[in-house]
Amino acid sequence: MLKQQQRSCERASVVVSPMDDDGRMELRDVEANETYEVVDYIDSELATKLRSLSAGEAVNLELLSGSESGVFGAVRIESSGPSARFQ
Repeated sequence: MLKQQQRSCERASVVVSPMDDDGRMELRDVEANETYEVVDYIDSELATKLRSLSAGEAVNLELLSGSESGVFGAVRIESSGPSARFQ
């Protein structure tokens, strides 16, 4: 599970690859136009919400950086919706 002491950030993103069976999902940061992976979740409720997202959907997440570059844990979902919202 995630450690609350880690530094968090918020990212407006679009789902590139929905969550797989291992709990990994790939997103694209709208501002930086870079992809990153979310591999951990603060709780099962948040994981369930993110599992319901499809490719192309927008999501605004609060994230904690992981031990690897480009890998994050999700702490809170701010909003989600059609990808047009962030374009």
